[in-house]
Amino acid sequence: MKLLKRIGVALLVLVSALVLIILYMMGSEDVPETTAYEIDLPELRALAASLPGEAPSELRVEIIASGQLPRGLIMAWQGFEPVAMPRPVFQLRYDDGAFLLIDAAYDRTLHEIGFEDQPFDDDAWERLVLALETASRTVITHEHTDHIGGVARHPRPERLAKNLLLNPEQISSEGAIFADLPKDLVEVLEPIRYTNAIAVAPGVVLKRAAGHTPGSQMVFVTMRDGRELLFLGDVVWNLDAITQLKYRPRFITDVFLGEDRAAVLDQIRALRTLYDSGDVELVVSHDARTYAGPGFEEGFVLVTE
Repeated sequence: MKLLKRIGVALLVLVSALVLIILYMMGSEDVPETTAYEIDLPELRALAASLPGEAPSELRVEIIASGQLPRGLIMAWQGFEPVAMPRPVFQLRYDDGAFLLIDAAYDRTLHEIGFEDQPFDDDAWERLVLALETASRTVITHEHTDHIGGVARHPRPERLAKNLLLNPEQISSEGAIFADLPKDLVEVLEPIRYTNAIAVAPGVVLKRAAGHTPGSQMVFVTMRDGRELLFLGDVVWNLDAITQLKYRPRFITDVFLGEDRAAVLDQIRALRTLYDSGDVELVVSHDARTYAGPGFEEGFVLVTE
């Protein structure tokens, strides 16, 4: 009887420990009240105006694919309601017909690795293939497959070298959730190196945001009409994470993503302050609400109209 009692106590302790571990991994700490991450709007605005030429005049978006995740995997303790996770690519068009792309999505093969039963638009992919070849600049928010896979799986990667701007971390990334770039492309790419922020085209500035990945960056855009936007990539997967100060559960960030949690939590706080100011529109890649309203047109334009 004593032995059975000891076994029962040991099992109870083991089960309790497992429950506590599960609860810990499905949760998240609070977003800090203060932040070490700085978004210096005057600096970003000055950089956006620093290159000669008119700012972009038109914003367009192409949805290459879509998937779903339970809300509780997007923000800790938010239940199991499925939430749409589109895979967009953004096009900034200039009056002279030139354009810049933000992100490159991925092809059907990469999409079906995790979302085989979710929509993929083959026609949109073909348009993206052409857009990547003809863009004056292509910038990538970070090196995860669903943002850089379009470069990795492009059928003619040698045509992308002239306009593709990647930072060193984006070029060197490896792993299951990263898309390995073709060696021939990597060998000829000159990485764009900067510490905090850098202008890459009239009205367009890259802003370092390591955390979600080592090579993560935001894209600040000033439109010709004065409209200002900040493309966040995957700092968060849903705008509610900023408005409600929620973060992904540790199970996702630590096991699957390998995020720097402290860095992302700091960024969420800084973005909440920016959101409250109302000065800049925040564009969240996987939250279509942030680019479904006025000011975003659907579909790429690949020739001067």
